[in-house]
Amino acid sequence: MGGLGSSCRRLIGLGKVAAAFLAVVALDAAAADAVDIPAVMRLTAEYWIAAESDGFLPYGFDFLADKPLEPDRMSAPNLVRQAVASFAVASYFDYSKDARLRDPLRRSLSAYRRKSIPVGKGDAQRVLENVRILSLPVARWKLKTALDRFGLLYRPSGPGDLVSPNGKYDGAVAGGVALTLLTELVYSRASGDDSFAESRRAWLHGLLSLRIPGGGFRQEPVSIDDSDYDNGEGWLALAVYADQHRDDTQAAAELVNLDAALLARYSESPTIKFLGWGGMAAAQRFSTTRDPRFLVYVQRQADAFVERFERQTKLEDNNCATLEGIAAMLAVLAASGETDSKRVAALRSWSSREVAKLPRLQIQPGQQGMALGGDAYLRNPHMASYAGGFLWSLQEPMTRVDAAAHCLSAMVTIERAHLH
Repeated sequence: MGGLGSSCRRLIGLGKVAAAFLAVVALDAAAADAVDIPAVMRLTAEYWIAAESDGFLPYGFDFLADKPLEPDRMSAPNLVRQAVASFAVASYFDYSKDARLRDPLRRSLSAYRRKSIPVGKGDAQRVLENVRILSLPVARWKLKTALDRFGLLYRPSGPGDLVSPNGKYDGAVAGGVALTLLTELVYSRASGDDSFAESRRAWLHGLLSLRIPGGGFRQEPVSIDDSDYDNGEGWLALAVYADQHRDDTQAAAELVNLDAALLARYSESPTIKFLGWGGMAAAQRFSTTRDPRFLVYVQRQADAFVERFERQTKLEDNNCATLEGIAAMLAVLAASGETDSKRVAALRSWSSREVAKLPRLQIQPGQQGMALGGDAYLRNPHMASYAGGFLWSLQEPMTRVDAAAHCLSAMVTIERAHLH
């Protein structure tokens, strides 16, 4: 199938993809060992160094539709995923010490600073939160509407900052500011550059302004509900902050309360959406405190993955968001001395499968197409422009910035902990 062709021609054979892929791919520990992880990481870093513009990266490209994703706008999901990528780049910078990443990271942090909007809490809001009104299980829409009408959800001024795609509070999500804070923390630790310290404090206060006492984080200032992603990202950000700034007793106290709330909630009701970020957060807390509660939590989450969630991860998909958490869990288990249990064996088997798949998911230099199964082949010259990025799936010819970010972050953890 030559040229860009029509969508119909590109779709020929897509129905055969799953069968063809499952028939030819046999991923095992030996295949994973053959993967040159440092080379895979370098290719991603080199692409991002070349592609970064004014602090941001191309959001992605749909090769089947032959069009970029959001080339002229910035949605709230895009901004959060940019922050995921910035955190991954900072983590790789911290690991590799590649000096070429310093300036792109500075530009990214400057871009998030430009997109920051102020936020604070009034006394009345604090009182209502402390009596746990946000946790009422009934009439939540009416409660949100009433609080918003009387200006009791947030103040558009104060010591905190949130990151917003358009200067509005609707869309300034907790995960976005948490990941921005994480990027600054990892960058400043790796570089010794403290020039974003003022913004760091503002982003910390912004994140804490969304904290639900006894719970997680409100998704955004106009919401009274939390989400698994925001809770995990917020927990990891506070965990890293508390480790690097141990003299901040107020943040430490907030984190202790958050630890208790999230450990209880997700031990009782684990979710696949929380598993990745929550696994990384628990790993950081265990590293900081050596508190056995975090080890027990990791063990239970690992068991939940093996027993319930592993079957939800499809062989052909990019599962790096989950791999991040599994790698962090394996590092904790290894640090605790648990190296040969059935739990560890199951996690290693799954992670080996995912590592072995990474070179096929990564777009290679000069690549201008991909097999779709059977006789179908998609040819698109734009693919070469994204060399180093990662496909969303071996069945789905699309790349997106967070697909590569999760893979890069997971590989950093794997290399640091010598899990490969």
